[in-house]
Amino acid sequence: MAILVFVSITTVIFGIASLMLISRARNRLSEGSIKRYLDNFAICLSFIVIFSVWQTTRSIIGVSIDIKGLSTYPEYIFIIFAYVAFIVASFRVLKISEEFGFKEDGRRIGQIIKEKQSSSRTIKPGKKPKKI
Repeated sequence: MAILVFVSITTVIFGIASLMLISRARNRLSEGSIKRYLDNFAICLSFIVIFSVWQTTRSIIGVSIDIKGLSTYPEYIFIIFAYVAFIVASFRVLKISEEFGFKEDGRRIGQIIKEKQSSSRTIKPGKKPKKI
């Protein structure tokens, strides 16, 4: 029991510390998609921290916080909200990848480089071949 309480308290401390670090990082960012993503991430983490606080409180006090035997429903609600927030955050990452990603441009650049390399390897009449 003591180990479970220790792990629970440690989890809550790490969660709160993470939220504080997110807050500091958010304050340093200018407005934009990364800051919005960080907001979504903070919401996800907040629900998980609330879930951890709920679990820790139940294990420390040892009293079942019941609403007619429904003590686990608040836990499920916190986790469901966390998952919904993760879905929104994942969607934001998708939008960020569209905004900053250049996979297609990278492919075109790679093709151009290959074409340049293959054209420089062909020997033109009257010229000495280049050493690569």
